[in-house]
Amino acid sequence: MRLDYDSIQQQTFKNSLRGYSREEVRDFLQLVANDFKDMKRDLKRLQEALDEKDRGIRALTAENATGKTRQASHQENWRASLQEKARQLVSQARSQADRHKQKVEAEVSHLQKDIRRLKKEKQQLVDHNKTTVPSVTHSRTK
Repeated sequence: MRLDYDSIQQQTFKNSLRGYSREEVRDFLQLVANDFKDMKRDLKRLQEALDEKDRGIRALTAENATGKTRQASHQENWRASLQEKARQLVSQARSQADRHKQKVEAEVSHLQKDIRRLKKEKQQLVDHNKTTVPSVTHSRTK
């Protein structure tokens, strides 16, 4: 038999010669019935609070999963953005290196031309000296 407020309050006992005082039993049962009623009300309130907390946990779990999905998406976008910036930096560095290489190659070409010109001038001076020095030497000896 399940106890409830009414069944505790309406409980009756047989009379006996050497039994308990009816009023004391009735008062005690009234206290038990009142406590039972209070506990049942508290249990209901606690169950409702627990149900509310469970709903909150489910909502937070769903929100957390959505947040993780957003965070993963944001991280992927961030990663793609960083990769694109890295590609741009590498491209800029290559372009700058190519321009520098072209300048260096042009300078080397210019220097090689200058070297060939100077060698030519040197050879002309040597040839000129060969032709003039013997005449100078020859004219002194005369």
